[in-house]
Amino acid sequence: MTEHKSPWDYMGPAETAILGDVILDPAEQARWGRAMLFGTLPYMWRQKAGVIREMIYDKLALRPGDRVLIIGECIQVCGFDSDMQDRMQGQGHIDIVDITARARGAYLEGVAGRGGQLATWQWTYTQDTPDEHYDAVAVLQAVQHTDDWHESARELTRILKPGRSIVLAEIALGPRIMDAASVDVHIEAWVDKMFSRIGFALEKVPYYSPAQLQAAFAGVVQDAHTFAWKGIEMFWGRKAG
Repeated sequence: MTEHKSPWDYMGPAETAILGDVILDPAEQARWGRAMLFGTLPYMWRQKAGVIREMIYDKLALRPGDRVLIIGECIQVCGFDSDMQDRMQGQGHIDIVDITARARGAYLEGVAGRGGQLATWQWTYTQDTPDEHYDAVAVLQAVQHTDDWHESARELTRILKPGRSIVLAEIALGPRIMDAASVDVHIEAWVDKMFSRIGFALEKVPYYSPAQLQAAFAGVVQDAHTFAWKGIEMFWGRKAG
């Protein structure tokens, strides 16, 4: 039986001749793996997902003077807030809850939420926000980090005005990424290499499917829809009432 090894275990003299002996250090390998994962969201959202960005803004149906809440990772560097201000002709108010540091720390420190899933926690960001305070709510690259979407769905629609929209969008690190990677041994090996030293397993990354989000928002939004494209998953609906 073949011994199970990481792709890093096969680094040898040919690699150190180019990269130096430091590349054999597990801590350095972890740093390289994390560099591959962290800092990539802005590239994907800005360079690869333009069509989905436009869908997000269209579904939010923003108007001049709207008050908007965005919860997500890398919100400003991805340009979500500035894009939305453009849609509101510079006459909107945007509140930002950026969870980037907390999400990364939770992964690397092994912090789990109430349901036991890694890098999830109870969202209390809006507990002091009045009812029907926002004209639009967007959860952009944060879907996987609440530990109870049934609870969060009701909280985020509580603060949303009736008839207005909520949109969730995620470049998902879900189970389908391994299915996609397995079609090519190069891609599969690169994914294995990145996660074998990064500090947490890909299988531990939390994931909420579009069907689970549909169930969580049942009864609190109407005209709910989902859409998936190249690993990006969207959910949107209008507050009932």
